[in-house]
Amino acid sequence: MATKTDDAVLYNGEDLKSFYFPDKFDHRQSAVPGNPCYNFRFRIFIFFTYIVVTQLGEIFGTPSDDINGIWDWGHLLTTPVNKLYQEHRWFSAMMQISSALILDFAFFYVSLYWVLYERNFRLFAVLILFYAIRAIHLNIFKLEYSPNYYWEDPLVPSLVVKYGKYSDFFYSGHVGFLTICALEMRKVGKSYMALFFFICSIFQAFIVISFAIHYTIDVPGGYIFSHYFFNMVCYWEAKIDFILKRIANCFSRKNKTIRIAYENDTDKQQPTAI
Repeated sequence: MATKTDDAVLYNGEDLKSFYFPDKFDHRQSAVPGNPCYNFRFRIFIFFTYIVVTQLGEIFGTPSDDINGIWDWGHLLTTPVNKLYQEHRWFSAMMQISSALILDFAFFYVSLYWVLYERNFRLFAVLILFYAIRAIHLNIFKLEYSPNYYWEDPLVPSLVVKYGKYSDFFYSGHVGFLTICALEMRKVGKSYMALFFFICSIFQAFIVISFAIHYTIDVPGGYIFSHYFFNMVCYWEAKIDFILKRIANCFSRKNKTIRIAYENDTDKQQPTAI
């Protein structure tokens, strides 16, 4: 627990000199005393501003167009690229193979990093939750294929990418998976790999929209759901590992407590990855 005597306390990545968490934190208060929310007039201003903004949003932000079928702004913008894919098979195959190589690399890199250096179930708990909820979505709500849907087999196998015609829309697994990889790498301090995976997720977003294998709404959905599930698993991380330990003990012949051997007993950190 942080106290006032601490020289520095990290809170959400910020080094705060004067920072105090009581034994029982009152969540009606702020962890940063003196912020504008302590001013009553500011809170009244925010309250009425919110009412005005929501009313304007309902008037100007809610469409009332009578649309037959599906109207997708992302597909309309990328139609010229989609035509290039269909007219030049070598170009579409090159883009598909590039996309698949990135996803395969991300799968092997992050998974093997977890096997070699991590001692928690966080990564795979997020992936299981992300794809389980996605599978439910795909089977309870199905959309028609876009007229520009084009995802032929480039004849180069991939471990994580399947080709052909599948009703595999909301939300994007291409984007969501790489976002999870980026968040995991940032969590373990590998900022360059986190940035690389995030940039790759933007490339994947362009791929899935321009090939029309996803609707535009699927892409932000992939970002939002992956980020939400990652944060949720981080919040429950200790309890998830505890449950996993209890399950492991049930299957243990001698029912012994699992003991963790740290390479460095002073700071309890894992060795730096090569």
